[in-house]
Amino acid sequence: MNPVADLLNACKQGLRISESNTAYDELIRQKIAVVKGYLRNAGVSDEVLAGDQAAGTIVLGVVDIFGVAPGELKFSQVFHTLATQLAIQSAAAAGSGE
Repeated sequence: MNPVADLLNACKQGLRISESNTAYDELIRQKIAVVKGYLRNAGVSDEVLAGDQAAGTIVLGVVDIFGVAPGELKFSQVFHTLATQLAIQSAAAAGSGE
């Protein structure tokens, strides 16, 4: 299984775009990169970012920003809450030496 393709398809499902429709693939990949960068800057480790909980948060973030106008960025409160939880999980893992 390819985690990148799986994440792309999960985002397509979240956006209600058919997996066979490739018209938005590059745009969705760009949004995935933006959301991952946001999470990394918020303190989420790469290990946590590769997990299932992070995948759901990434999908939610992509859905949040998919249709925004250029120059705008607005994540939902739910996304911010989940991002905070992932950052706390990362900090706890780093503190315990995992």
